[in-house]
Amino acid sequence: MIPLAYGRLTGLALHGPARLLLSLFLVVALSACRDPSNEHFYQGTALGTGYHITLYADLDAEQALELEAGIQGELASLERQRSGFLHAVDAAFGWLWLSPAASLNREMDRLVHALAVDRLMLWLDAHRFAPSAMLVEVGGVVRGQGVPPMGGWRLSLEQAGLPDPDGAHRLRLENAALVRRYAQQDGMPLVSLSTLLAVSVVAPSASEAMEQANRLMHAKPEEALALAVAMDSAARVIVKTPQGVEIHHTAALEPWLEP
Repeated sequence: MIPLAYGRLTGLALHGPARLLLSLFLVVALSACRDPSNEHFYQGTALGTGYHITLYADLDAEQALELEAGIQGELASLERQRSGFLHAVDAAFGWLWLSPAASLNREMDRLVHALAVDRLMLWLDAHRFAPSAMLVEVGGVVRGQGVPPMGGWRLSLEQAGLPDPDGAHRLRLENAALVRRYAQQDGMPLVSLSTLLAVSVVAPSASEAMEQANRLMHAKPEEALALAVAMDSAARVIVKTPQGVEIHHTAALEPWLEP
């Protein structure tokens, strides 16, 4: 008869090489539960416009939902502030039996959109799930931070109906914001020697880029480029002249442009 040896089955010993193998297995198993690309998209409507957020972070499904709830909370807070401000403006004009001009409301919304981009960027950066790279856009105002896997946020400077400038179609945005402003058709003079059609500005924050873009849009067409140079602004200026459409950009914008 073959003798039977009684004893306890101990399984894999958790020391030496066995512990290392178990650790590697757990890392692989946990990684399989995550999004392998680490790319997350959030979009919706708020502040009278749309918003889009792209970020790269190591999040599971629950953490991604938590981040989305926080983003919506920040936007809701900004929405309350915007509504209160618009109500105050309406009340101020109401004393004069007037209504605020549509252009004034548009200007206020542009400022709010720039503020929202900066607020969201700061909130995301301070979050415990801080992304390694992110791009935030609200109402056409864009700000990027960090470098995504594809190597920089590639953005277009163009708008349908405007000619393409040679060698300046796109830029790579990194730790900066881009604001593009276009002249309102209802505000353009019927007869003019020159007309400012659009400006694009890159600056460290969305609020700063918007402030510079607004100053350029309110300048005389023939003085806008000189003003951009004087402000050391990374800007592109598009002017319509009797000879055609002229597109200029400052030296400060050149480092951002793709070759």
